[in-house]
Amino acid sequence: MKVPKSVRIIGWVLLAIAVSWAWYTVAANYDYSALAGTYVFQGTGEACTLHLHADRTFEEEINRSGQSRRSAGHWDRYGEAHVSFSSEFSKLTIEELNESGQAHGQFDKTLGIFPTLVLAPLPDGPRFHKKWLR
Repeated sequence: MKVPKSVRIIGWVLLAIAVSWAWYTVAANYDYSALAGTYVFQGTGEACTLHLHADRTFEEEINRSGQSRRSAGHWDRYGEAHVSFSSEFSKLTIEELNESGQAHGQFDKTLGIFPTLVLAPLPDGPRFHKKWLR
């Protein structure tokens, strides 16, 4: 049985709407749970692993010149994609702090799906990439 052309066109339009809606749902989600995960940075003679938890806490391990330092604290989102970290956050060499002395930055999403954390100075500061596999 042949499906009429108009039914196929309607089907394709509905599929396009569903895919667009699903993409937007992910792309527009900047909730703590959507941004939580493990982020890594490597560069300028240092490496940093940052674990962001959905309960707004973080754990950080920074390795600089063979020395390792761990810290823990809390993180807060503001605006749509901006973030600041409590004073326990260990500053990276090329990072700038805000007037309150806190590390801060923003989340960018590649293709609207894959989050990257960029710390100040924006947009060229340290760039943390989310790890998807452990």
